[in-house]
Amino acid sequence: MINLKKLLTNREKIKEQEPLIHAITNPLAINMLANAILFQGAKAICAEHPDEMRDIVPKAKALSLNIGNITDARIKSIEISSRLANNKNIPIIIDLVGIGVSKLRYDLSLKLLGQYKYSIIKGNSSEILALSGKISNAKGVDVGCEDKISDENIEEMIKIASKLSIKYKTTVLITGATDILVKEKDYYLIKNGCEELSKITATGCMLTGLISTFLSVTDEINASLLGLLILEISAELSKKDKPYSFFVNLMDNIATIKNETIEKSAKIKKGIL
Repeated sequence: MINLKKLLTNREKIKEQEPLIHAITNPLAINMLANAILFQGAKAICAEHPDEMRDIVPKAKALSLNIGNITDARIKSIEISSRLANNKNIPIIIDLVGIGVSKLRYDLSLKLLGQYKYSIIKGNSSEILALSGKISNAKGVDVGCEDKISDENIEEMIKIASKLSIKYKTTVLITGATDILVKEKDYYLIKNGCEELSKITATGCMLTGLISTFLSVTDEINASLLGLLILEISAELSKKDKPYSFFVNLMDNIATIKNETIEKSAKIKKGIL
């Protein structure tokens, strides 16, 4: 059973501490991600030049990494920042965007995961299937229809995430209509959100930023749950008649959602393999 009241106290910790969150993400997501971090009461910096890493990473309380729209400079920055964060015990979430469709990103992911420690590995089910060495039907950076989480495959996806969690000594988050969060043999299923989230670019990247914010004050499971609930319940509350109105409402709700609303709306199930 999740103690939601205790979980939500981490929101106040962010406001009190105003941690600096360093996000190296793709340019499509920078504005949304930085604002989502700011809306929680933290500070955001999205520096990505390799020569800045030694100055900025040690000052951050968490590091958010995203390999979408990857460039040579960002690859170098991700490698340097990962090493610096590991040396300083700064928690890192890495979002494996597009590894199901790009050999460059797939090879980079294997290299990073082999050399550095990440607190959370995040991806949609196509990306996590690719990471596990199974067939991925990724549609660009989006999940392929054949890979979507369903009643038929959810048990297998939990097992795949568990194996990756044990292999890389990390927490694995698979996002989808039902989100799967796994740490070794323990798992959580989160059934909040709405279809409209998948129709706006970079909402998944924004989630990574939200999780990294809470990773600065709590553990991987609590940070992931809190980021998911804020984003997905905010989406449920947003008007859905027009796509960009939905986006504006979503951002407003991410900034203003109340703890009481989250408590009433959260749909979390915990299990053990």
